[in-house]
Amino acid sequence: MPSPASLANGATHSAPAMPMSSWSPDGLCERAVRAIWRSLDEHDLVDEHVRDELATILEPLTELPLGNRPQRLIGVLKQRNPLDPSHLYWLTRRLLTLVPELQAIAQHGQAQAGALRSDMPIDEIDAYQPLD
Repeated sequence: MPSPASLANGATHSAPAMPMSSWSPDGLCERAVRAIWRSLDEHDLVDEHVRDELATILEPLTELPLGNRPQRLIGVLKQRNPLDPSHLYWLTRRLLTLVPELQAIAQHGQAQAGALRSDMPIDEIDAYQPLD
């Protein structure tokens, strides 16, 4: 369900015209980045339907070299309302740190140097600052 802001801006949340499996990794990454920014800009992560749609968009990313982060994000995105504020905060931070890696994969076909890794301890992940 679109937010009032997205309705006012004429934005819609619609399914892709072609099957997700036929998208290239760079196309999947670009689409995920746009969906992440849209949901963050419009503060739509509190909406269960928007989270479900974003989880669907992120599902193909599980095949990319991103460790288990897409699965963890999808797990939180699929939680039912009301979403705990601490989960919403965690989700927002993790989506923001994922964006530069998705952009690097879309641009160069690989995760950028210094990016989050699945083998990092949680305190390193919490202290992680993406490279610009």
